[in-house]
Amino acid sequence: MKQDTLLIIDSSENNADLYYRTRFFVPDPAIFIEHKGQKILVLSDLELDRGKREAQVDIVISLSEYRKMLPAKKQAKSGLIDIVDLVFKELKVKSAVVPGRFPIKYADELRKLGYRIGYKNIGPFFEERLKKTAQEIGFIRDALKKTAKSMELAIGMIASSEIKKDKLFLNGKVLTSEKIKGEINAELSRSGFTAEHTIVACGIQSSMPHHRGEGPLFAGQAIVIDIFPRSQENGYFGDMTRTVVKGEPSKELERMYQTVLKGQKLGMSLIKDGVKAKEVHGAIVGFFKKNGFETGNIDGKQQGFIHSTGHGLGLEIHEPPRVSSGDEVLEEGNVVTVEPGLYYENLGGVRIEDVVVVKKDGCLNLTRCPKRFRV
Repeated sequence: MKQDTLLIIDSSENNADLYYRTRFFVPDPAIFIEHKGQKILVLSDLELDRGKREAQVDIVISLSEYRKMLPAKKQAKSGLIDIVDLVFKELKVKSAVVPGRFPIKYADELRKLGYRIGYKNIGPFFEERLKKTAQEIGFIRDALKKTAKSMELAIGMIASSEIKKDKLFLNGKVLTSEKIKGEINAELSRSGFTAEHTIVACGIQSSMPHHRGEGPLFAGQAIVIDIFPRSQENGYFGDMTRTVVKGEPSKELERMYQTVLKGQKLGMSLIKDGVKAKEVHGAIVGFFKKNGFETGNIDGKQQGFIHSTGHGLGLEIHEPPRVSSGDEVLEEGNVVTVEPGLYYENLGGVRIEDVVVVKKDGCLNLTRCPKRFRV
């Protein structure tokens, strides 16, 4: 069976497929070619020596050395496609397959040079990324441990706070979303992780799933904390959400929390190799509805369970498979989040998120962090 020549031009810090294939972080665009089972990486002089030591490829090529092969008049104005052209001619390549996110500018330039360029746009460029190895599961487990440590720090701050006129105070100062996010991100940074867009959202802000949260935190209101850091060493993500309240929640908010918690347990009980994602998602939707929590346009806004049950997790924070109403089938080795939630403007939001590995006859929860509503 003839193998396609594969081509990626990108930074591996931004392209999970490129990092997956090379295990080499590089901040600037590099050229990666896979031809007849051989992996070739073209790097600038700045990254060349490090690439030769660290990149898990067969050949590392100097960009500047290849640039010298071009006609003198062209060297100063040469771009990455000129270098690709040289390598392709050496390899006698006539066609290549690129990722769906491949820049159209590069594709057009290659086609003008006579190359046939096809693209793949369904899921990751390298499909084997969807089934995690034992090593990858170890990386994600470690990320979740660090995430749990920062989550416990955040919840500890809320638990230690005092209530004064419905606001939370810590060490004599109003406790804010910004203060907790700063402590979360600092803790993760000390652990070798980068956290971006961390969520600490209270009250009406928590009723918007991706509202990052701002301002004072209030007693008796739901506080959604969602942390999804990336390892600076290996690139794998953790992802975890907990919802807590300081003080006395309303009975309906308490009931909503318990319903989401039971919904998450229901979802986990259904996840296994071969199950359709929509069966898991649909079961939770039905459970919420049965308990009186409707989803849809309520008072002119989408409220209720307004997102998918989960998503794949690995070198990207959101990757296939999605645990939603689609036709995807979960397979052994997939790592997915299980994060049902309910969101109502008058009550706030509740989301609880763990990460599981799909197994033959069930799933393994990688997340180790308490689920407490009242703190």
